[in-house]
Amino acid sequence: MAAKNASFARFMLLVLVGTLGMSSLAQKNSFVSSEYNRNAVTVLLLNNNERFSEQLVMAMDSITIPDKFFDNTLKKTTVPFSVNRAKILETDPVLQLAPKSAVEASLKSEGIGREIIAKWFDRQGDGSFGVKTLAERGVYNATDNDMLVASASKRGVSGLMDMGMSLVDRSYVILIDVPELLTLAEIYKRDSVPPAKQISNGFQGVMNVYVYKLDFSDAVATNFFENLWISEASVNKQERKTKFDNTDFVFKFVAVSNAPAMVTQLNPDQKFAPKQKSPQQLLKTFLDMGVSQAILRLEKSDASFKVKAMIADVNPIAIKIGRKEGLKFDQRYFVYENLQNRKGEVYSKRRGVIRAKSVTNNLKATEGKTQPSYFYQVAGRKLDNLGMFVEQANTSGFNLYAGITDGGLGGPTGRLEVLISPILYEVFVREGRISRMTGLKLYVEAAYQSQEFSNPIGSGKFGLLRYGAGLNKEMRLTRNIFLEPRLGYGFEDATFSDTPEKKVESQFVDLGVGLGLNLKYNLQLMPSLNLFSIITSKYTSAEGADPLKITYNDWFPGRSGMGFGLGLRFMF
Repeated sequence: MAAKNASFARFMLLVLVGTLGMSSLAQKNSFVSSEYNRNAVTVLLLNNNERFSEQLVMAMDSITIPDKFFDNTLKKTTVPFSVNRAKILETDPVLQLAPKSAVEASLKSEGIGREIIAKWFDRQGDGSFGVKTLAERGVYNATDNDMLVASASKRGVSGLMDMGMSLVDRSYVILIDVPELLTLAEIYKRDSVPPAKQISNGFQGVMNVYVYKLDFSDAVATNFFENLWISEASVNKQERKTKFDNTDFVFKFVAVSNAPAMVTQLNPDQKFAPKQKSPQQLLKTFLDMGVSQAILRLEKSDASFKVKAMIADVNPIAIKIGRKEGLKFDQRYFVYENLQNRKGEVYSKRRGVIRAKSVTNNLKATEGKTQPSYFYQVAGRKLDNLGMFVEQANTSGFNLYAGITDGGLGGPTGRLEVLISPILYEVFVREGRISRMTGLKLYVEAAYQSQEFSNPIGSGKFGLLRYGAGLNKEMRLTRNIFLEPRLGYGFEDATFSDTPEKKVESQFVDLGVGLGLNLKYNLQLMPSLNLFSIITSKYTSAEGADPLKITYNDWFPGRSGMGFGLGLRFMF
């Protein structure tokens, strides 16, 4: 026991030394712009006339553009795409990425740039343009502050319409290529899966997503209005119309991503099988997943896809963003303050981290009185609304805990957590302010320890494997400290080292509470108290279950009751 306590003390010392070193890492000073405008998105399928192309083309007719973006869906949702898959597979067998030149050739040959410009400027059959869409989007993009400033000016709300001009240069195209797609039935046959294990149906494949941005810079815009614009007053309409029809609007490459993609459902004869979707519906979901994954990557890597806004109030924290900006429940945002150094250079300092505890429905043009969404703080210093602003900072929703438990069902412990509160909010609440649901996580964990015992199985070392699952929830005490109650259910297998076929299998309830102490916004020191209560135990051997009555505490003294844990939690 003394040796066990000594090792536990050494572990705590290493944790404290290591985390103090990690927490001392300084944040680099860099500038973060507080400006945010909505992007416009067009989604197209690269059609190489392959086996499932016809079904994918049909699925594109109902593709979903998230509320966060202006919907630049065109009449054509697919573009011809001519590549040699076999040749690509030889040179790039893992990613199977087509040459960017082939993608860009498809954009050019189909005049996608012209189509997008035509949508922005309401091009008519005779080639004339208008500004209705541009004006509507300029007003829709405006914030309450924009509305107040515009209302105080001579031009009034019409000034907001001019804001639409800058939005044209924020037009993005997401192109989906599916180089490989098989049904699950084909995969089962290919991999010789036994019939008893063929429990699902659907599709599995590879999806490549290319992202491009339309170049509508000042130079391009000037040429468009001076040489291509057609209005009622234009005297050379046919000449300008011809020029526009022969103008190639250039795209700039932004990103490409590659990932395996799967959409499946349990067969109708399986327990808990859902109402069956048709293959066409599954392919629509398949394409929607590709768009969602591409946007998530862009939100992580491209500043123009990250929502930004000023803090409107701090008691509670209120920010005037919501569904219009794609805000989700328990979504993370960084809080910044712009400062100036001695050289007069402006830089941004991160002051805190917040999460959404309500999502307002603001899917309409502002009238200057938008209801805010509310947030709670999970890290950082005291915030104010005197110039601090927020920037979207998505997380994966996964946390990893690594620590050790002393007492009870002890041992080195690993735990994987996934945040489920956003899913529950969307399913059961959708709108409203439900702070009680924040920070709710589902977890799985495992622990292993080797200890010496003497019992009817034998005397010597036993391997003790504990594993289970449960729910935990953060309850904020301060900006950087929280309580985390936990309720779980699990199993422990105690195996004698000399006769591994002999073991005791137990089931237990784990009731605990952790204390979270921020070392960084995404790293916490987590001491905890745990109460392990054994529910049932049985002894098994090579011959099967043994009727021998087991009193777990007598066979394995100290393996139930109270335990103290200490570890680190990493948030990704």
